[in-house]
Amino acid sequence: MIDRGVPGRGHRVYATQTVRVATVIAAPMRYVYDWCTDYRSDDWRLSPRRPRREFRVIRLSPHRCLRIRLTPTGREDPDVAVDVLRFDPPRAWHTDQIDEDDRETVDYRLTAVGPRRTRLDLLVTERYVTPRHPTKNETRERLVAVWQRYAGEIESRFRRGRPALG
Repeated sequence: MIDRGVPGRGHRVYATQTVRVATVIAAPMRYVYDWCTDYRSDDWRLSPRRPRREFRVIRLSPHRCLRIRLTPTGREDPDVAVDVLRFDPPRAWHTDQIDEDDRETVDYRLTAVGPRRTRLDLLVTERYVTPRHPTKNETRERLVAVWQRYAGEIESRFRRGRPALG
């Protein structure tokens, strides 16, 4: 059989969406970078989702990380997502993610907008491999809501003098 680069059954891309989101966080750039790139196995605590997700984080090097996310489904097997992260301190990092519903890439960029303010720009590309997927506006609204919650957590920790642990 000759492989012509055509996706196999079940790997059809039904939609591709690219979304840009930006937010300003009231904390210094290095603090924001350290908080955002502190991937840990207890990252579930930041999510309001129930049932709670389980994370496994494997540091491959100071600049690479692998994160596996298991989400209980009520079925025998959980939903699984795998993230490969590349770090480019102190201003950027990148995620490639694969899961049952989509393939996602995210570029994160930080810019100092003062000594205690940082702009975070996200460029997110989602490739959905299921016919049921959110609209581009729903994706943008979800990202804005998530990052508003994260920005509030970062700012709160910074104001209280807490370490930049995400």
